[in-house]
Amino acid sequence: MRLAVAFVVLTACSSYSQTTVDSGMMSSCAGSAYDPCGSNGDCMSNFCHDYNGAGLTVCTVTCTPGDSSTCPVDSTGSNGFCNNMGNCKPAKANTCP
Repeated sequence: MRLAVAFVVLTACSSYSQTTVDSGMMSSCAGSAYDPCGSNGDCMSNFCHDYNGAGLTVCTVTCTPGDSSTCPVDSTGSNGFCNNMGNCKPAKANTCP
């Protein structure tokens, strides 16, 4: 019984989340910038944003509008784009194992 309770507590406190991505498959992501997400709680930044036009729903961070150097590097090797709302937008979402 104690082992089951410990497992539930450790699982609930894990920094990893499982998110359903476009393919319908579950993905284990750490919640880093540009990881796919389904809600703010999936992200270390507590900021999951849906970029409808690009078909992306990813964890993101704030930045200085117009200054993409204030955004983390995305999976293409370039800094994300800092839009006028002050949100970093990647070229594509990270691929999570």
